[in-house]
Formats: sequence, structure tokens, C-alpha cells
Amino acid sequence: MKKKVMITGVGGLIGSHLAEALLDQGYSVYGLDINDVDDNKNLDIAKSNQDFFYFKGDIRNEEDIENFFQNDASEIYHLASVVGVNRYMEDPLSLIDIGLIGTRNLIAKCALNDVRMLFTSTSEVYGRNQNIPWSEDDDRVLGATSVDRWSYSTAKALCEHMLFGVHHSKDWPMTIVRFFNVYGPRQNPIYVVSKSIYNVLNGNAPELYDGGKQTRCFTYVEDVVQGIISAGTKTESIGEVINLGNPVENTMKEAISMILEASNSSLKPEQINTEKRYGALYEDIPRRVPSVKKAKDLLGWEPSTTLKEGIEKTIRWVENNPWYLH
Repeated sequence: MKKKVMITGVGGLIGSHLAEALLDQGYSVYGLDINDVDDNKNLDIAKSNQDFFYFKGDIRNEEDIENFFQNDASEIYHLASVVGVNRYMEDPLSLIDIGLIGTRNLIAKCALNDVRMLFTSTSEVYGRNQNIPWSEDDDRVLGATSVDRWSYSTAKALCEHMLFGVHHSKDWPMTIVRFFNVYGPRQNPIYVVSKSIYNVLNGNAPELYDGGKQTRCFTYVEDVVQGIISAGTKTESIGEVINLGNPVENTMKEAISMILEASNSSLKPEQINTEKRYGALYEDIPRRVPSVKKAKDLLGWEPSTTLKEGIEKTIRWVENNPWYLH
């Protein structure tokens, strides 16, 4: 019998790549997402594998979870979430509900059946802490609750509190990882790298927010997947929260310049003023840098793909998959 694993949010960028990696390692993969499987081309490779089993459902719905949940699975990789600044500014209530209600439902099932959980959190948890780089036990520094951008950070942090609470009280095995600007082939074109590639390859100018001086640490999806599997299976990571990110900083302007260069494009970026576009409900974070010492010490993991290499790989993939540009 093959070992079973579950993935929520399997249709997303990270979920679909994770499913393929686990299938390659010989697991039976049970995936849950909110959309019809035939409507998601991210899953074309996974669904061609006889050991991939897809369930359509909403993690806020206990009946959907009951239908999907495999009591004899070794791990669940919980990725289901609302992501993207524009999405959590448009509908923060759904973001909070999916995070808190859905995660609580899954924790209850996992704890009852002694299924280990790998919960995917975010660098947003740190807020605007100026103590760079961010270590896992650093303070959270957030803005006012009237600013919608902090709803994502708060919802993910509350989920982390729930996981730690059950782990401490019931000795339930769980691990938390925090992502830093993951990108790569198949990503929804609403994020800085994917949106810029999408625009440029469609002949449209990429958008540069507030001059592009903000820095991010962009992490290629294949590197992240390796870290997720290590964190979800190694004994050393039980009860821990671990950053999975690339510690190399790049400005937004540098990232867009790399995209233009790799695309052989002469387009000029369109300058965007976020205050005019989003108003007072938006607040940006100037720097977001992880310490990855813990990941290296506990998991033997560190990213190996530079931003330039990752952008080139992503662009080559898009060129071979023209459906992505429509």
C-alpha cells in the first residue's frame, strides 16, 4: 500500500507543484480545492497520474472535509487560503472565514485521527517589523485594524496560535512554514513576478509601484516545495515554525528589469501610485527579508535558484504554454 498524503489548495501554484513532487516520490495524493478539476490547467500533470485523487470542496464546509479527509493519511499539507493583496482588500471577511473556520475544521479532524499537519503561513505575519532579517520568534508589528491589508497577517497568525494550542495540549504533530514571495510557472498573474511576465509577454507594460524601491526576497516554487516536504516529514520540525524564503533581497525595480531583459522586451514600466489606486486601506511593507538559519539547521534546506534563473525558467515555461497568456 502506498502512503497517503492530503493537500488542501492543491490547484494553486504551490499545491500543484507539491502534488507532482509527492506523486514522483511514490505517494498517493488526495487533493482538495474549491474549483472543478477540469477548470484548472495547473493540475493537468497531476490528474494524469492514477495515484492522484481530486475532491471539490470548501474547507469551511464540514461535509466537504468529511468526504475528502483520509483518516489513514500520514500527513496533510494545508495550503488552502485566500492570497493576493487585491483579494484580501476586496473581501477580508471571506479571507478570515476560510483561514479560521477552515483551519479549525481540519485541525479537529487531524487531532482526532493523529494525522500530522504542515500548515503554510506567510511572511506577512511579521508585519512591518524593522528588525531585518526576520527570525521565526521575532515580534509581530502591525498597523491599524482599519487597514485591510493586515487581515491576512492576523488570520494566518491566529491559525498558527490554534496549531500551537492543540500541539501543546494534545501533543499533536504539526509544523508551520512561512513563505516569502513564492513565484514560478503556473502562478496566477496577480503577483509582481507573474503579473509582470504576463503583461510583458502580452506586449503590455509592467506596473512599477511607488518607484519600485521596495525590496522582496523572491523564492522559486521548486525550492519551496523541497522545503515543504522536508518540513512536513522530518521529526526535527515537529512543533516548529520555519521560514522558507530566499534571503537575497531584490528591489521591485530590479525584478521587473530582469523580466524585461529575459523577455528581450523594450517596454518601459508603467508607474503606479498605490495611494491613488488603493487609498488609505492599503499599506506597503518596504522590506521583507527572512532568516533561513533555522531551515538550514533543522531541515538542511536552503534555496538554490537565483531570481534571474527563476525568471528565465518561468518565461521559458510560459513560451511553451501559450494558454497561460489568455
